[in-house]
Amino acid sequence: MLINPFEVRPDNEAEPEKPPKDLAGEIVDELVMNKSELITAVQEEKASNDTLIQEIRNIIRDKKIWVEDLTYFAKRVADILFGYGILQPYIDDPDISDILVNSKNVVFIKKFGTKLRVPVDFGSEENLLKYCYKVAAMCGGKLDENSNAEAVLTDRKRNMRIVISLKPVNVLSPSICIRKPTTGYTLAELVDKGMITQSEKTFFETAVKERKTIVIAGKGGSGKTTLLGALIDEMPEYERGLLIQETFEIKPRHPDVVCKLVKLSDNPEVKDYTLFELTKIGLLMSLDRIFIGEIKDREAFDFFNAVYTGHTGSMATVHANSAGEVVNRLVQLMKRCGTDIPFDDLREMLYSSLDLVVFMKDYKVVEIEEVRE
Repeated sequence: MLINPFEVRPDNEAEPEKPPKDLAGEIVDELVMNKSELITAVQEEKASNDTLIQEIRNIIRDKKIWVEDLTYFAKRVADILFGYGILQPYIDDPDISDILVNSKNVVFIKKFGTKLRVPVDFGSEENLLKYCYKVAAMCGGKLDENSNAEAVLTDRKRNMRIVISLKPVNVLSPSICIRKPTTGYTLAELVDKGMITQSEKTFFETAVKERKTIVIAGKGGSGKTTLLGALIDEMPEYERGLLIQETFEIKPRHPDVVCKLVKLSDNPEVKDYTLFELTKIGLLMSLDRIFIGEIKDREAFDFFNAVYTGHTGSMATVHANSAGEVVNRLVQLMKRCGTDIPFDDLREMLYSSLDLVVFMKDYKVVEIEEVRE
């Protein structure tokens, strides 16, 4: 129970300690360091807010601190725990794709391919380190400067991918890289934002209608997923699609697109659902088209085998340095499935099933190549 300041106490009983200036931050630090599992459980709605509030009560009681309004105070703690604090304005901006924290006061954002430095200062490296631990706890990850100095996390509530690196892996400072979804735009909106031209918009509309199989290539952060999301929504409503992603970046407006997420676990008793397995399962779902957020391994074979056997009009993205190298890159990925089909035959399969390669750079379409043998 909380200490009641109006309760009559013996003369030898100490008065309750007045709250320090940043009591909420102090409570957050204690929760992050000692109750990270609880933070994750509340974030994932596996534990109730009442459980968190009770833990806050326990900490306040143990520290003998008086709080006038526990409900308000608990909300402040939750806002700090489950929000992004100093970075929240950039999280809330739908046009920002990346937030890059290099040190306590060197922070960049990327907005439609343009990188800008923003006036963010964590005050000290210690504050930045605490922030890293808090974000990791919020996303269900574990950080430790000795054994887990680097973590790849997913904020499933906001559909963000986060990479945190600590010393000694990072030499100079802890760093954070946040990749945000910038999908949900129509082709017309992408014309307004300068990603595509009006003539390219018309070209893409026709290509989707004619069931052209499309692979969008480029490096990370080039806008591939944003364009893929807009193209999926151009699929006719009478058709059915399956969208497989590692992070839930694309939320189709199309009424008949089933969305699946890759699910991996460190627990050997929990079944993994890899991109490869979900692609194979998708072939049993009475689909017209398959969409893959990013082809990166042996699932390339099942994807193009599906296209080759009737699922024309499917689409995916892949990392590549140019449109010209995409076919060779895809053949290499197809080989990873362990098939004994020769390279030349796999290349022939691609030439028969892949229609268009779109190459992107800095959130702009810079090349559209028709695939020909």
